[in-house]
Amino acid sequence: MTVRARRFLSLVLLAVAFGACAALASPAAAGTAFSPPVGEDLSGLSWTEAFDALHAKISREYAFTGWKRIAWPALAARYRPAIVKARAAGDEQAYYLTLCRYVHELRDGHASTAAFGAEAQQVMDAAMQARAGGGFGLVDTRLESGVVVASWLQPGGPAARAGVRAGARIVAWGGRPVEAALTRTSTALSPSQATNGRRDRERLRFLVRAPVGTVKTLTFRNRGAGAPRTVRLRALDDDFVTLDRTDERSILAHGWPEKLVVHEILPGNVGYVRLYLETDLPAEQSGDHTPTLELFRSAMDDFIDAGVAGLIVDIRGNSGGVDQTSADILGSFFAPPALYEYSDVFNTVTGSFEIWRLDPLTAAPIAAGEGIWIEPVARRYAGPVVALVDNGCLSSGEGLAMGIKRLPNGRVAGFHGTNGSFGMAGDIVLMPLDIEVKWPFGRSLDARKVVQIDARNGRGGVTPNVRVPMTWTNVLRQSRGRDVVLEYGLRALEEMRAR
Repeated sequence: MTVRARRFLSLVLLAVAFGACAALASPAAAGTAFSPPVGEDLSGLSWTEAFDALHAKISREYAFTGWKRIAWPALAARYRPAIVKARAAGDEQAYYLTLCRYVHELRDGHASTAAFGAEAQQVMDAAMQARAGGGFGLVDTRLESGVVVASWLQPGGPAARAGVRAGARIVAWGGRPVEAALTRTSTALSPSQATNGRRDRERLRFLVRAPVGTVKTLTFRNRGAGAPRTVRLRALDDDFVTLDRTDERSILAHGWPEKLVVHEILPGNVGYVRLYLETDLPAEQSGDHTPTLELFRSAMDDFIDAGVAGLIVDIRGNSGGVDQTSADILGSFFAPPALYEYSDVFNTVTGSFEIWRLDPLTAAPIAAGEGIWIEPVARRYAGPVVALVDNGCLSSGEGLAMGIKRLPNGRVAGFHGTNGSFGMAGDIVLMPLDIEVKWPFGRSLDARKVVQIDARNGRGGVTPNVRVPMTWTNVLRQSRGRDVVLEYGLRALEEMRAR
């Protein structure tokens, strides 16, 4: 086995820790009736050959073809010619962007392109700089009313110097009405957008990005002003400041946190626990290596001992992990036992999707037809609980939100719902230029054997039943550093206690 092959195998095994639910490891032992998909190294093929092999594998093993009505022949017809054209021109960025657009067609937060090595990272960085390296010094946000406003201005930036003020209504961009400009905005450089709301916000993010030096006209009307004004703005290299401020990716996209569970008691005797992942820190990472489940249950013991009046579970940006851990965490709230999910996964032995309970660390089969259950623990918290969510909450993090929302005394609070990507992640190939393409090979089913949480037709995820409205007041307070979602969560706890 070559060094390259060993590195790729290590990457595949690392996928065990993540995915909405179970994860891909390696084929089951000979003689079993189940074997999951395995990663393939296609990096030695030509771009076109690799695309054809990728398409054959993903169209066979992707878990949501029927649920999302994916038309695979149409996708091949649309994107293969672009791969051929990029190869003929030797255009690495065009090749990469075509892969991004192809994967985005799945509208799945678990379907992604990523860098496996330095070569891929250079291509990705160059593509981002060439297409979105310049900013105009503003962040745009859609309010509850549908109006698009400038919600943040970079001090001394192009928009601020041109007279734009926070709260200004954006009327037109680049000579087009703002809605028409947004429709034409590419999100190829964004993470995949499972829901329409996430796609709209990604368009807003990239509307105000362009190559450095690009000149755009902006028509705006400041709050309290009369007629709109039109100004010309030039994009400057701003180190991607507006993209960083509006990044909805999960916590893990920014690196491993020091600790996966943190907790405290807030004023008013309210318990607060922040849960980043439903897995354990790898041995090579610094920080607390106490198992995550043990950390969470220790926090719950502290809350119960303190007799907290309510509990906030903050899973914003939660990257997911192992579904069994998510179910075990929910055991601190549930009585009696409840079904968490059935895992409907692709079996390479039969070439079909089947319900299997898999080992969370090896993907080895445990039993056919069995589900994962939420089993109550001895010390259960029965008071009011509010989960805080955002679109960066995905995978088994969404399972936590789902479970808490099902509690009679449970609520979910957020500006937006969760990501809508709850499938079993782990299927992967390595493409030329060391670009990884990943997607889920299994889907989570509810008690009726129906797909749960994963989006289709742009709708999905766990929607808040304590929705924080995107009003100008809330947007302004959030931009000034107030945790508006937490405030709404605390208010919801008070209302539940008052009943």
